[in-house]
Amino acid sequence: MNTAYDFAKFFVSQGLDNNPNTIDGNMKLQKLLVFAYLICLAKYEKPLFKEDIMAFTNGYVVESVRQKYQYEYKQFKSDSNSFVPAFNEEEKDVLECTIAIYGTLSAKKLSELSHNFEFWSDSYNKGLQNNGFHNKSKSIITPQAMLKEINPIRKVLFAYEQNKKIDSSFQCINGIRFFYSPSEVDINDDLIKELYEFSEEADEESYSLYYDEGNLVIF
Repeated sequence: MNTAYDFAKFFVSQGLDNNPNTIDGNMKLQKLLVFAYLICLAKYEKPLFKEDIMAFTNGYVVESVRQKYQYEYKQFKSDSNSFVPAFNEEEKDVLECTIAIYGTLSAKKLSELSHNFEFWSDSYNKGLQNNGFHNKSKSIITPQAMLKEINPIRKVLFAYEQNKKIDSSFQCINGIRFFYSPSEVDINDDLIKELYEFSEEADEESYSLYYDEGNLVIF
């Protein structure tokens, strides 16, 4: 099994930390690692790596990777530049899905999305101490806890897979992706306004657009 650091090096080699050697860059890297982990659970019902995932204030963290990025960035970057992936087909699929679905989102948006799950809040609250400090060992999120709330990830994957099968484009509004077929859906000003209002209270990260008997369906 590849390590969390292996997957992190791959993301950095692809420039997906966006703002290298910054807190935001580290935050986005952490969220991509954990959403990749969730996608692996959703598609293959097994963990992507063995390292613990913890619930921090800004969402999920793989602590060993977070610290190396923060305190040893020069070595981290060097390791990433020389990294030769040895991923199996399932891992390649997970990484492709992760980049396609979450790769363009900001660290802030990914952090907000990570707060939508009860397994984050439950583990975060367990780690809070009366003295105001955070006990990392008590904030670990188990794969079993994640699997109990994996359906939202499965829905996102379903939308992604469906749109791979058709001539599709997408509009990103408030960090939410709306996939559609240009031959079937006209993205005009009225529709953009409707999608903007929808995005304000959206629970998922991506949706499909289509018309059913003249009525717009957002799925």
